[in-house]
This record gives sequence, structure tokens and C-alpha cells, in this order.
Amino acid sequence: MNLAITKEQILNGLQAVQNIVSTRTTLPILSNVLLRADGKSLQLTATDLDVTITCAVEATVKALPVIVR
Repeated sequence: MNLAITKEQILNGLQAVQNIVSTRTTLPILSNVLLRADGKSLQLTATDLDVTITCAVEATVKALPVIVR
């Protein structure tokens, strides 16, 4: 996958979900942000298992060809 996004757009998305991500958690996976991309947007999701927040920002996403051997 090839993703093209401006620095401002990615920062806006991360700032929108950063308050949910905890640096002190017993489950390390909760210290991360899930990124999902489709044709024209990048979706950022964060959770603390009580609250989940999702934000979408504009991006250009191109799928790379899959080679199966």
C-alpha cells in the first residue's frame, strides 16, 4: 500500500485520538493507534477499552499489486 498524506493532516488525526491512548497501561496494545486506509481517507482509531474514538483524514491511498507464489 502506498499512502500520500500531508504532515498537517496526519497530525490533526493523531491529535484527535491521542487523549484516549494511555502511556501507562497493563495491555501494551492500548498504547497504539489503528490505521485503516481506503481510496481517499485514512482512519485513525484508539481505545482504552471503555472509550473508542475514530477520526478520518484525507489521504491518497494506492494499493500495490499482490504477488502470490
